[in-house]
Amino acid sequence: MNTGAGARPSRACVVGIGNVLLGDDGFGPLAVEMFRCKYECSSNVEILDLGTPGLDLAPYLYAADLVIIADAVHAQEKPGTLCIYCEDELVARRAQLRLTAHDPGVRESLALLRLAGHAPSELIIIGVVPESCDLGKGFSPSVLSTSSLAIDNIARLLVERGIDCRRRDAPRQPNLWWLSGDRSEFVASR
Repeated sequence: MNTGAGARPSRACVVGIGNVLLGDDGFGPLAVEMFRCKYECSSNVEILDLGTPGLDLAPYLYAADLVIIADAVHAQEKPGTLCIYCEDELVARRAQLRLTAHDPGVRESLALLRLAGHAPSELIIIGVVPESCDLGKGFSPSVLSTSSLAIDNIARLLVERGIDCRRRDAPRQPNLWWLSGDRSEFVASR
């Protein structure tokens, strides 16, 4: 069952997936942390940085009405391009998450939950095409510049589905522990 625009999901999850130590692969955790700091949502929305969960992802998706996953994606677009996919595109392999340890977890977790009759009603992937997923490289300028657009799209998708989500009057300070001590690269991108 697709909740679609206008229906009110009773449980929604905004999930960031990726390895923050592998450059742009950490886009998912960056996006959900920025979203959490810039927006506030009703209590039925969970905002989760799950790192690289593999099959451990299934309990977080269990019986959710709406799941929005932020992750780096593999696409034939230039680095920094924002891509939005629905679950059908992921299952049909038109949407490919980065080729890292967490990729099989999303598809396999969905299949497992479908078999058990407890899959999310709607799944959307907010992805960005990475420039570099090298260890210790940090975020590329192209991904940093797209991150604000990505979090605004997360908010838009929630609002379109009747979920209370609005900009904070005073944004919170993000906890970006994985960035170097000088967070100027992040502050400059905001």
